[in-house]
Amino acid sequence: MNLAKTKLKSKMVQKFLKIEESDIDVYYRFYLNEIAYTDLTKMQQEKLERYRKAWSWYSQGRTKEMIISALTKDYDIEARQAEYDYNTSIKIHGAKDIVDKDGRRVASMHYFDMLSQMALADKNFHAATIAREKADDAAGLNDTELEGINPLDFMKPSKIMFVAEFDNDSSQTVTFELDE
Repeated sequence: MNLAKTKLKSKMVQKFLKIEESDIDVYYRFYLNEIAYTDLTKMQQEKLERYRKAWSWYSQGRTKEMIISALTKDYDIEARQAEYDYNTSIKIHGAKDIVDKDGRRVASMHYFDMLSQMALADKNFHAATIAREKADDAAGLNDTELEGINPLDFMKPSKIMFVAEFDNDSSQTVTFELDE
């Protein structure tokens, strides 16, 4: 991997968008392979370890209170710091609710596919058909697809600009923007 080549990507985007660097940007850059683990300071490495541990417990379905309690005990930090680490780990890694729903949908789809195959092996065609239909439902194959124009697209605000030229001289072009 070429760290020097990718190092500029997030920095350039931040500079272009005029976004100031936050305390957790270094962890984003680490996950984007823009910096190596050894480039992190000792404190950043320790925080990354706490963020990863908090995220792994969160992914396993542990409650916020359990995670905060475990972080305070394992790392000898105050509850405030543990709660900050918990919230930061979710900010860095993402909320699992959306991912969890998609993951459960895929797991259900595979489970019903497996049941369908097992029922076919036992020559139980009725059970195989029911399991296959449930797998198709989990995959969204039976969902109705909407076609045509989405009215919500027209509810989004748009920017309207008028350009007026005076005396047919393009050097005197004036742009007017309408405020909403």
